[in-house]
Amino acid sequence: MARTGTARWLGVALAVLPAVAQAQTVVPGPFRLTRYWIAREDAEAAPGPAARVLDPGGRTLTWCTRRFADALAMEGTGRSWDGRLLNWSTRRDGHACFVEVDPTLYPYGVGVAGWALVPFRSLAVDPRFVPLGSTVEIAELVGMPLPDGTLHDGCFVAVDRGAAINGHHLDLFLPSGEAHRALQRTGWDRETVHVTLDAPRCEAARRFALHPLPHEP
Repeated sequence: MARTGTARWLGVALAVLPAVAQAQTVVPGPFRLTRYWIAREDAEAAPGPAARVLDPGGRTLTWCTRRFADALAMEGTGRSWDGRLLNWSTRRDGHACFVEVDPTLYPYGVGVAGWALVPFRSLAVDPRFVPLGSTVEIAELVGMPLPDGTLHDGCFVAVDRGAAINGHHLDLFLPSGEAHRALQRTGWDRETVHVTLDAPRCEAARRFALHPLPHEP
């Protein structure tokens, strides 16, 4: 995972968040919890590309393996065999289009409206149920082990969305498929959770709603 310019990235001004109610709101009913991550193309698979990744102008951004193209379309963010970070941008003539992301601003990719994705903190949501920019408390994930040895406080930010995220469904961003499998091994791959929006104890989580650029790249 590229970490070039991370200090600069973390030092950029925090997100310009939309106005959200500060009163705590418990959303009725359980939510399904899934995970997504940065797709990776095996460098050894580079020869003999079978698929193209297009930019919003319809130009070829890169040639890649079919497996990586499918994973990129599913995850929304991926690292190509030559180290470039590619991120979903828009849809053109029914095809997903991508842009190359500046890793000094977005080390892990871009959510919606220019928010930076932050592993273990960013959620993709259905804005009809969880407003973008909200903090999200998930009690079932309090104490989840993190890679740096600390334990999660159960607080997240809603900064992304996806075509498959509908209704009571949250998608937690992780840095890699390996991180997902690690959670499975430790028994922290919760499938059903409950949601509280803008809980006072999660106010500090707004620091994870980073907005390095005023618009999507």
